[in-house]
Amino acid sequence: MDDAALVEQFRKGDVGAFEELVRRYQDKVMATCVRMLGNHADAEDAAQEVFVKVYDALPRFDPRAKFSTWLYRISTNHCLNVLRARKVRRFFSLQRTEPEADGYLPSAQCDPGPGPDGAVEQEECGRALWKAIDSLPESQKVATVLARFGNLSYAEIAEVMETTVSAVESILHRAKRQLYRELSDLLEEGPQV
Repeated sequence: MDDAALVEQFRKGDVGAFEELVRRYQDKVMATCVRMLGNHADAEDAAQEVFVKVYDALPRFDPRAKFSTWLYRISTNHCLNVLRARKVRRFFSLQRTEPEADGYLPSAQCDPGPGPDGAVEQEECGRALWKAIDSLPESQKVATVLARFGNLSYAEIAEVMETTVSAVESILHRAKRQLYRELSDLLEEGPQV
């Protein structure tokens, strides 16, 4: 059964249809939240809150839209709200949380090289990439996460971000340039990112 049929079943009162949608998308939503928030615990909370929002809003979902794109939009908007709230808290507390080392962090795709130093270099490379992505302006971060880690097409990203495909291309071009500047030292001296 495709997503549209499940949404229709849910609208008719079949809660099991919603549970199937959650099973289909929970890993993708969780991965997006971890990559956006950089913290596994916050991402778990965010992912749960996203599905609560989806449950509440699903009766008003426009069936002409693609469910997965709508879900990504809710996920990214929720994460952006969490990040904004975090910035306010950080401003007052001067605390800074570091991204956790778990399976959801972006892989830098570094060449680990031979020996035990290879794994350390790969981890350092991943952290450098994460910090560089985290430093991007909001729109560039969202587009990068959706393109690089969500594997969404430019058209899908445009729909999630409520913009045009050409705007997404421009945003991603600027993001790539910024990431290259941030990571140029790493690219020149060490493993490939």
